[in-house]
Amino acid sequence: MAARKTVMAREIAEIPVVAARQVGEGLDGYREVGERLRRMEPRFLVTCARGSSDHAATYLKYLVETRIGIPVASMGPSVASVYAAPLALEGGVCVTISQSGKSPDLACFQDRARRSGAATLALTNTPDSPVGTGASELVPMLAGPETAVAATKTFVAALVAVAGIVAGWTRDRALVKGLSALPESLARALACTWDEALSGLGGTASLYVIGRGPGLAAAAEAALKLKETCRLHAEAHSAAEVRHGPIALARGHPRDRFAAIVFHARDRSRASLETACEVLRASGAPVFAADFDERIAPRLPIVPAEHPLLDPLSQVTSFYRFVETLSVALGGDPDRPAHLEKVTRTM
Repeated sequence: MAARKTVMAREIAEIPVVAARQVGEGLDGYREVGERLRRMEPRFLVTCARGSSDHAATYLKYLVETRIGIPVASMGPSVASVYAAPLALEGGVCVTISQSGKSPDLACFQDRARRSGAATLALTNTPDSPVGTGASELVPMLAGPETAVAATKTFVAALVAVAGIVAGWTRDRALVKGLSALPESLARALACTWDEALSGLGGTASLYVIGRGPGLAAAAEAALKLKETCRLHAEAHSAAEVRHGPIALARGHPRDRFAAIVFHARDRSRASLETACEVLRASGAPVFAADFDERIAPRLPIVPAEHPLLDPLSQVTSFYRFVETLSVALGGDPDRPAHLEKVTRTM
C-alpha cells in the first residue's frame, strides 16, 4: 500500500505553480508598489511579523539594506498590543507580513504605526483579513489556500513578492528577468534529493542552520521547520555570529548528537560560509553543505536561480521537500505538529 501523501507535501509541490501565478498575475503590481516606494523616499522601514513571516521580513531587510541603503528594523508587535507604547514612525513605512492576516497583535501594531505617521504596507495571503483591509497598500501573496500547519508555499510567495517590490524600487531589470524564470528554477529545486542528510540526521538531537545575508532568511525558516515538523532542536545563525559563542555548543556535544546544515551563497558572503563549515567540522560536528558547486563533496544539491538574490527561494524549496520526508521518516505527522495551530492569534 502506498504511503499517504501529506498535505504539506502537496502544498510544497505547488510552489512552482504559485510562483508562476505571481509572475503572471502579480509581478507588475509588486513592481508598481516598489515604484511608489521609490517616489516616496522613506527614511526607514519597520517590519511587523511572526514565525515564517518574520523570516520573510529578514529577506526584505537584506534586500533593502544592500540594494537601497536605508535601515530596516524589526519591531515587536507587543510594543503596541501589550505595552501601548507611543510610536514615532513619521517618514517611514511599516511592512506587515502575515499569511493569515488575522493575528490581533499584528493588526494592532499596523494601526498604531499608521496613526503615528507611517505608511502601511501589508503582504498577506488573505486580503480580506484585518491586516489586509487595515493597510494603506495591500500586496497579495496569491498562494491559494494553505491548510498544512507548517507554512511552505506562502513563505516562498512572500519572498517572491518582496523581490518584486525591490525590483520595482531599484528598477533592476536583471532581478525582474530572474523572477520571470523563477518557476522553472523552483521546479528543478523540487527534484533535488538530500538523501545524505536524511540518513545522517536521524539520530541528531540538535542542529545549527547557517546562512548569511539574504540566505539567513532561508536558514531561519529551515530551523523553524525542523522544530515544527521533526521535533528537533535547531537554531539559525549567521556564519559570522556562530563564531561569537554558539560554536562552543557544537564542541560540547557528542559527534553523533549534533550537526549543522549550511546554506551556501553565490555572493560576497561565500568565503565566510566556507570558513563556518571549516570551524564547525573542526569542532567535530558533521556538516551538511547545501551548495551549488557540483565539485564539492559531500553536498546537498541545490539549484541556482537566474539571479543570486533569488537563490534562497530555491534553497528553501529543496529543504521543504527534505524536511517533510524527514518528518515522516521519524514517525511524525508534518500536517499536525504538536501544540500548534494554522492561525496563531497572539496579543
